[in-house]
Amino acid sequence: MSISGITPAQFQFPQISSIGQTPTVGNPEATSGSNFADKLTQAVDAVSAEGARADDALAMLASGEHVDLHGTMIALEEAEIALRTMVSVRDKVINAYETIMNMSI
Repeated sequence: MSISGITPAQFQFPQISSIGQTPTVGNPEATSGSNFADKLTQAVDAVSAEGARADDALAMLASGEHVDLHGTMIALEEAEIALRTMVSVRDKVINAYETIMNMSI
């Protein structure tokens, strides 16, 4: 068994043509396709959908239907993790806002 080396044709660094040039700033909404409010709405909707999925699984389990107990517990934990992550992000955004508001000009 032999190990072959990497030939220059297989691996090349990307070309950097703008060294020393000032970056141009364009319209951020034109490049990203959506703004912060849209991203925030999508994140809240995803957490809400995760919670609804966990609630449905729990309701099916409580009604006595044949449901996978492990799948239900996993859905509940995923919803809890999503909610804790959302709360953590909210706390960091509020902390950043308070820091900016307390800056002296």
